[in-house]
Amino acid sequence: MSEVRAWVREGGLHARRYFNNVEVQRKADRSWVTQADLEVEQLLRERIVARYPDHGIIGEEQGVGAIDREFVWCLDPIDGTGSFVAGLPTWCVSVGLLRDGQPYLGAIYLPILDDCYWAEAEGPAYRNETPIHASRATTIDNNDWISVSSYAHRQYRIDFPAKTRSLSSVAVDCCYVARGSSLGALIGRANLWDLAAGLAIIRAAGAVAVGLSGAPLDTAQLLDGRRLPEPIIIAPPQLVELLRRYISRRS
Repeated sequence: MSEVRAWVREGGLHARRYFNNVEVQRKADRSWVTQADLEVEQLLRERIVARYPDHGIIGEEQGVGAIDREFVWCLDPIDGTGSFVAGLPTWCVSVGLLRDGQPYLGAIYLPILDDCYWAEAEGPAYRNETPIHASRATTIDNNDWISVSSYAHRQYRIDFPAKTRSLSSVAVDCCYVARGSSLGALIGRANLWDLAAGLAIIRAAGAVAVGLSGAPLDTAQLLDGRRLPEPIIIAPPQLVELLRRYISRRS
């Protein structure tokens, strides 16, 4: 795990050289990409291929490679490109590993905060060297909060009786649920590279991910690059059903 943590830190420090001096390009789907995205993904791919040549890799910028492998790495070189471009600190480098299509381990590094969230296949989740755990709350206080997507005001009806915040990064959403700062997160139709590391971390921290409909999440079906079939809720198990009741999709 130490080598994966070193990779995300190396990638994050490389990206940080571009921070507050970013030139934006548009991809075919009209989403933003920067030179930092491209260079960091290439760096991560090179590290993985050199160390684990038989593993598969999928990534946001270079797409889907061999997915018929026991181990497949999922790379998001900068999750939260909008925050990165805007000069906000909530962006990260996210590296997750799937085993037989299921989250196995993950590391997420927030360069501006110098925070690394990580979890191995066994054991607790960590923020840097400190073990973390999802909230153990069973009720909601006015000062509690959940994270939502940047487009939540257009896509959902949210009657949550406390606060919402948009962190603009799925991976960062997962980190704040895992550390117990956020009660939960509403995630839109993300790709596996957005989620893989975060899902490993929230699992180790005692949280779960389910569809907004209540359906279980099947990560194996996302290996080919398709998006989530529906939004998901990430939260401690005792709060999932409560949060689901506060959120509905706009027609």
